Amino acid sequence: MTENRSTAISGTHDLTDNVARSGHGESAGLVRTARALVRLARARRRLEHLPTLGQVRAMAYFDGRDPCSYLLDRAVNFVPEPMEFGYESELGEHALCFICRDPNGRAMELVMMRDGGGFDLLGGF
Repeated sequence: MTENRSTAISGTHDLTDNVARSGHGESAGLVRTARALVRLARARRRLEHLPTLGQVRAMAYFDGRDPCSYLLDRAVNFVPEPMEFGYESELGEHALCFICRDPNGRAMELVMMRDGGGFDLLGGF
């Protein structure tokens, strides 16, 4: 669309390159999100924190199983050194840990921070 057909404002603008994509390929979908919520509800005794929306989305996207809380404390658990992307502020907090498989079938144990970013315990970062 290169033309503004509104009667209030006349002029031209180009929306073809600035249109936000729906991202259907990047989202987990309703079924996987519901499955992740059910798995979190069943594992509530293993959770010491309330998972954030970013953690739930990551678990749904990776089709995670066996969720549990993971304390981000170097004295207790493995935490990569250095923490990248500004995650230093999350030290001492709980992250969401779950098991999943990559498209090649390799097992991964992911630790997800509040915003859905994280690291793989079995394979490094």
